[in-house]
Amino acid sequence: MGRNNRKRPDKWSMKAKEAGYAARSVYKLEEIERRFQVLRKTKRVIDLGCAPGSWSQFVRKQRPNVKLVGIDIQNLDQYPGTFLHQSILDTNPEEFFELLGGTADLVISDMAPNTSGDRFTDHIRQVELAHMALNTALVTLKQNGIFIAKVFDGEDAHPFVLSLSKHFSKVRRVKPVAVRNESVEFFVVCMGKKKAVHWSPPKKEAPKEESKVEETKAVSKTDGSVDDSGDAST
Repeated sequence: MGRNNRKRPDKWSMKAKEAGYAARSVYKLEEIERRFQVLRKTKRVIDLGCAPGSWSQFVRKQRPNVKLVGIDIQNLDQYPGTFLHQSILDTNPEEFFELLGGTADLVISDMAPNTSGDRFTDHIRQVELAHMALNTALVTLKQNGIFIAKVFDGEDAHPFVLSLSKHFSKVRRVKPVAVRNESVEFFVVCMGKKKAVHWSPPKKEAPKEESKVEETKAVSKTDGSVDDSGDAST
């Protein structure tokens, strides 16, 4: 029954369509922003599992000048930033840094597995994705940066949430009102990353100067001879 309900448009789906957003999930991020101001002063954002793109659309609308990089194994024809069609497991942090021009201020993840219908299996897969998102955030996010990720509730969810305190000064567990009633999903909002990530843009090699060919000039001598090779004279 729950799976059938997911296929039916609800007020959030219709609201998202009317507003031009790709999915109803935008209102989950909107509530998180309203409560925690995660986009305040944000200049560089990474959106993990960005398809179909509604979270990135919201980020762009709120912060028009932000540098935004999204990544997903599902391809997107249109994206409001720089899109990487690949897995985060195959992506070096340097790739994010070069596209952003520095370390990220905010890493967001709405990644979810293709649900199987078995709640325990889906929970395990989702927590694995949350760990993957965390690992990416730890190597790309600046000190005092913010990390947001989706989690499915279950026996592995609580230990995962507890582990976040090792890396962030504040961790909040949030279930936005746009989450379907039958859903076990919630979000972690992690603020104040404790450790810094250092990155400097690669130095550009100075253009090589063309070798100057020194011309041997004739030198006038006091005795009237001209020397241009060391041994010529009149």
